[in-house]
Amino acid sequence: MTEPEAPKPIADAIEFEITDFAAAREALDEPPSGVGRAATFAPGYWERMRRKLLPRDRALAGPTIDWLLTLAPTLRPRLLCEHYPRIANQIAELWPHPEGRARFLDALLTDARGGRRGFAPEVRREIETLRRL
Repeated sequence: MTEPEAPKPIADAIEFEITDFAAAREALDEPPSGVGRAATFAPGYWERMRRKLLPRDRALAGPTIDWLLTLAPTLRPRLLCEHYPRIANQIAELWPHPEGRARFLDALLTDARGGRRGFAPEVRREIETLRRL
């Protein structure tokens, strides 16, 4: 007796892999790569994740103005202070601490979380200048 012939593949057919239910369920338990980041693109995500602005975040603090006056006029981060007073206040607070200041400025200049827009080129240059000081 001869063995039956294997069926010939049909053109444009979908190939399936034989598996058991446990393996299939295991594959479904792990989301595809990148799915976790998708939530960060939803409208309002970052607004919900950030801490709420405090009144002191909306304007330069007195110690920040004092710190600015210690810098040469050409080195003062005018646009940073104008657009991001909260960040300028943090830099002024960290200025006497070289290691903390360097870490903070580096974090502003690098995108560790992925997907950040970053600062306008002029503001970035001001931060880079402060980092070199």
